[in-house]
Formats: sequence, C-alpha cells, structure tokens
Amino acid sequence: MPPVSSAAPKATGRIRTGDTVDRAAQSGDVPAVELRDISHGYKGVAALRHVSLSIRPGEFFSLLGPSGCGKTTTLNLIGGFTLPDAGDVLIRGRSVARVPPYARPVNTVFQSYALFPHMTVAENVAFGPRMAGAARSLIARRVSEALELVSLSGMEGRRPDQLSGGQQQRVALARALINRPTVLLLDEPLGALDLKLRKQMQVELSRIQREVGITFIYVTHDQEEALAMSDRIAVMDRGAVVQVGMPQDVYERPASLFVADFIGSSNKFPGRVLESTGGSAMIELDG
Repeated sequence: MPPVSSAAPKATGRIRTGDTVDRAAQSGDVPAVELRDISHGYKGVAALRHVSLSIRPGEFFSLLGPSGCGKTTTLNLIGGFTLPDAGDVLIRGRSVARVPPYARPVNTVFQSYALFPHMTVAENVAFGPRMAGAARSLIARRVSEALELVSLSGMEGRRPDQLSGGQQQRVALARALINRPTVLLLDEPLGALDLKLRKQMQVELSRIQREVGITFIYVTHDQEEALAMSDRIAVMDRGAVVQVGMPQDVYERPASLFVADFIGSSNKFPGRVLESTGGSAMIELDG
C-alpha cells in the first residue's frame, strides 16, 4: 500500500493565506468548501446526484473515481465554471453558487498548464497580480517567493518551451498560488507526466501544500496518487459520493464492493449471511 499522509498541517511557508482566509475558516469553525445536496445534469443525463461534501481548511482533499464519475464536474462547480441545477456551493461559509469564477477566492491548475508561450516564467507567474493592479515591487517580491516555493529560482527568464514538463507544471502551480487563494483546485495536473516525474511531483505537491496551508482539492483517477497525498478522499461513482474518509480507512475498510474493487486488489467470495449480531456476522460460503 502506498504511504498515507497525516492530518492537515499548519501553514509555515512564505506565501500566506491570511489575505484571503477569514479567521473562522482558519480556525476550522467554518469549512473551506461545502457542497450541499448538489445535482447537475447535461442534456437530461445526471452528472451529479445529491452530492454533499464538507472540506476542511488546510486540507489536501482528493476526488477519486473512474472516468465519467462526476469528479471534474464537482471541481468545475466549486470553481464556478459550471452552475448547479440544484443545491448550494459555499466557500468559507458564503454561498457562491451564482458567483462568477473571477469573484471566487479560488484558483485552478489544469492538466493542460495553459502557460503563455510568449512570456517568460516570471511574466507567467506575475500575470494574476499584474492584472489586479498590484504594485511592481509587490509583484516582484511575490514572484520571487512563489518560484522559490516551487524550486524554480533562477529560471525567471526562461520561456515555457525551454522547460521540462515537470518545470512547466511548477510554473502553473506558482501562477495559481501567487494570488493567495483560499482554495486551489487541481484537475489531474500530473496526468501528462511520465511515471518517474509523476512520483517526484507527488512529493513536491505534498510539500508545497504543507508549506502554504491552502486547501487543495485534487481530482484524479489514480488510486495511488490519492492514497499517497491526501488527508481525506471522496470516492465517487456514477455521479454520487460513495465513501469519504482518510486514505487508510478507505483502503482497509471500503464501504462497498465498488470501493473495494476500485481502490485495490480484493478477493470476493459468494455467500449468504446466516446471522448478524453486534457488528459481526456468520456467513455461509457457496461451493
């Protein structure tokens, strides 16, 4: 079984979330993100069915499931790229279900990093605060801090085509973090990397999340990724959340046959329950 992360740590890095996260959310009294009975469909086909989740401040939370289970739709609803047909989305206790993406304290890193090819690394990272009208001195300081955080100091003048895939991923991450969001959404950001680099970036992402203390919501279909990096995991199937728990709990105590099959290898024996009392059962195996 892959290594399991511990509980969400406190922020210790230079990029702080104090500019965007209120005290109640930082203390844990208010969820960083809350989904209340969310439903959504595309042309009559249900993509999400009554999804409810509560994600804690400073948590590395993964949405895990097979293709088409609704995890990316859930991420898009949190980011404001999709509107729910029913239910509510709250960030730091405030309803944002009808708030446009640019007005939410959320940034997103996609599998396609969408770096500006004509800009240098520093210019790509500085794009957000520059568009917000921040002072040049502040932008320069934040760019330096963000690049140091993702281990790209000294590469400020390079362009995206002069970087490896892993370095491009780090630039996209720095660009998202420099705006100091309450929540960072990551939609399979390691999917385009080779296996060795993907393993390295798993370690890097976990380190960065611990340092900045921002809530990470991570979409993946890779069971090992979710088990290795997450504080908690929501397993999804056919538009519904079927289990939420710490990686070890989900792995060792799956709530259903689907979760057991999806998370890891399992042995299945057909049988009949003869007696059930006090949390234990007597089962007659077939054959």
